[in-house]
Amino acid sequence: MNMDQTDWTYNEFLAFVMVYGAGMNDTLTNEELDFIKARTGITDIEKIKIKVESISDAEAMEVIDSYKKMHLPTQESKNKAKRDIEELLKTPGTHSQLEKVVVHLMEKLI
Repeated sequence: MNMDQTDWTYNEFLAFVMVYGAGMNDTLTNEELDFIKARTGITDIEKIKIKVESISDAEAMEVIDSYKKMHLPTQESKNKAKRDIEELLKTPGTHSQLEKVVVHLMEKLI
């Protein structure tokens, strides 16, 4: 997988956003990584995780913004990305207020 986000597929971008968002409140669990792999079809999630861990929050925002400008040009495409991110809160279990805030933040970024 190319880690230059200009060449990312939509699912690679979605995996990046999910890994970044899930990691904002705590260390990623294996369950979260399995969920992200299943949701995005990205089997080599470790490369995405390494990318997220190797950059600052400001750089992550730049990655999201540059991808958004290039690959989410319409309101329809932005809405699809927002729906996919919202799916994170529809997973089993109780979600903390912080998790809900993270999802809301990611929706706003897109």
